[in-house]
Amino acid sequence: MNTIHLKPTQKFLTFDKRNLVIHTDAQKALTVWQQFRPRIASINMASLDGYYRPPLRLVTDKNETYYFFNEFRRFDKILIEETSLRQPCLVAAESLRDIKRLAWSEVVELAFSRGINHPEFLKALSSSAPKSIICELMNIERLTVDNYCQFAGISQSAYEYQQCKVANDEVMLGLPKNMNWMDTSYESH
Repeated sequence: MNTIHLKPTQKFLTFDKRNLVIHTDAQKALTVWQQFRPRIASINMASLDGYYRPPLRLVTDKNETYYFFNEFRRFDKILIEETSLRQPCLVAAESLRDIKRLAWSEVVELAFSRGINHPEFLKALSSSAPKSIICELMNIERLTVDNYCQFAGISQSAYEYQQCKVANDEVMLGLPKNMNWMDTSYESH
């Protein structure tokens, strides 16, 4: 039986879009995170010396491609603003379950974000996330509206109000469903 080397290697790495990729088991989590992430200013990590930045967890393959699976906000900033900076990293062989758990834990934390659309967020979790991992992270048995509301710290009536408000707003916005008014000819006037 092959033994897995679990001791992490500490490295300082400079990333670019060729050598840093999202891990396949974290892609759905990143997609949901990008859809619901709060638009807030974050700490400028570029001003910190590499030795004082928190280390990033990565896995690697034989081609020296590094795969990230959590710390989505930080990697987003690295790929946009900090491509020339060395980053402290821990490179280890992670279990696929741990990779999924770490990726989805970052998404589940968004339930506590200010201004999040809870009904849409729950819908995205239900359709994209592995139920067993989400239930484990939320410490619930089933992913229901009631359990989600208790986890997020909101009342079920606030959840339902937000659900109705979004539905009403969608009806009021946009063009009418019947577009026959566009076919009228003004040449007869």
